[in-house]
Amino acid sequence: MSRFFTRALAPTDRASFVEFERNNREPFEHFNEPHLPRYYSDVGLEQAFDMLLACQHREQFLTRVTTRGDSPQWVGRGSLTVHGTDEGDFAMLVYQTDRHHWKQGAASVLLADLIQEAKALRMLRVEAMIASDNLVSLHLLRRAGFKAAGWATPAALLRGQVSCLQLSRPLRGVVGPSLPRAHMHLPA
Repeated sequence: MSRFFTRALAPTDRASFVEFERNNREPFEHFNEPHLPRYYSDVGLEQAFDMLLACQHREQFLTRVTTRGDSPQWVGRGSLTVHGTDEGDFAMLVYQTDRHHWKQGAASVLLADLIQEAKALRMLRVEAMIASDNLVSLHLLRRAGFKAAGWATPAALLRGQVSCLQLSRPLRGVVGPSLPRAHMHLPA
């Protein structure tokens, strides 16, 4: 049984959000486009939390947090943003775990929960974009069933331009009748 738990973002999470964002600024900005410096000010983080809380619409934007047991301290945060296409809706996934909890299973628990939420929302697929040199995220996403879908626009990171990889995981099978004993003969 996991020692990490996920739950919905709550109005009482303000202090945990501020602590999480400040403690994880450096690792976040290593693999993501940096926030403006004012984001990390008291006012900036208050505004960012208010915006995050206001965006919580189960069918358009959903944030989940990971904690250890009943501790209010976050060890991870992730969200799904719903996008529509002619074929149906898909969810864009973003996540981050506290650097002190890397390789302990927190990200796996968070990712599994977000995938379940996307299934509950009846999404066709979940997509994620990562810096191409973020091997830990690449390994985690591949273990969760994601496959490379192509290259995305390079990210302007503090360390320079970095190529980004787009990954995708289908959540629903092929539409149509099942073919229980279908097979095909190939010419010799």
